[in-house]
Amino acid sequence: MEVFSLEIESSYLRDNPWKDPYRRKVVVLKAGEVDQAPGLLYLSGYFSTSLAQLNVDPISENMKERIERLVRNGSIRGVYLILPDTFTIFGGNQYLDSKIAGLYESFIMRELIPEMRDRFQISDFAVMGKSSGGYGALQLGSKYDFKGLAVHSPDVYFEYAYLPLFPKVIQTLRRVGNPRQYVEFYWSQQDRKKRDLMDALMIVGLSAFYSPGEDLMLPFDLETGKIDDEVWNHWLSLDPVRFLPERKDKLRGKHIYIDVGTKDEFHLQYGTRMVHKMLSSWHIQHLYEEFQGGHMNTSFRYDISLAYIINSINRNGQI
Repeated sequence: MEVFSLEIESSYLRDNPWKDPYRRKVVVLKAGEVDQAPGLLYLSGYFSTSLAQLNVDPISENMKERIERLVRNGSIRGVYLILPDTFTIFGGNQYLDSKIAGLYESFIMRELIPEMRDRFQISDFAVMGKSSGGYGALQLGSKYDFKGLAVHSPDVYFEYAYLPLFPKVIQTLRRVGNPRQYVEFYWSQQDRKKRDLMDALMIVGLSAFYSPGEDLMLPFDLETGKIDDEVWNHWLSLDPVRFLPERKDKLRGKHIYIDVGTKDEFHLQYGTRMVHKMLSSWHIQHLYEEFQGGHMNTSFRYDISLAYIINSINRNGQI
């Protein structure tokens, strides 16, 4: 395996309002027989970065070790695994263009993918992710010319995924002030992994990606807790269960893998089942699996999705 560490200077991220880095590190793992092998873009979940897939894990494997094992035992033939850092001051990314957080969809599709294609002579790309990254895989994979999608526990059906968090988040935000003040407050704390603090930052971050306009608009009133219908409806328009019907023809012919745990702590199994049912009703071929487990510590599922997506694309290309 060869490991390449690159930096891409992004014109789309240069002027983001919160001054997040516009020079972004990208690590590429070149594994196995790569003649005509696909480029697989990995999108991380919230409160993480794709680069964390390379962290040492003394109990399990990191992504580099996993790929090496899958190549060694013949489960996959070859792949370029692309790991971009897209972390933001909001704690994560939804891989959309945002006037507040930055133009990350444009960065990925207009700068990162072309750079990978030119530098490594990659012809076919697939996209993979979990949680927020699973949302990104569904969003980008249903909109652009990716040959495959590997979607793990995606943010879908926002009524179940996000609404249950709102009451406690409102309490947390009210102790601090407005959303902008909360972002500064969060990063001033020493113990940033408190669940209530993280949940509030995530909802503020989701507002940066999902809400309309050029200012941080929460989907609820901070004083009364009443849902702001205009903002919330804009969020819902970006929910895969709403936008996928408009994109179903773009999904035909793609290699699609989707899974979710039956005990997902964010209730994502329900929306994921809806996506599965929609794809089935449209006669769009896909592999869908539910497993006994929750939202965390599920990277063992990558053995299945990596082999399915990479081998499906390789067979299509007659490698």
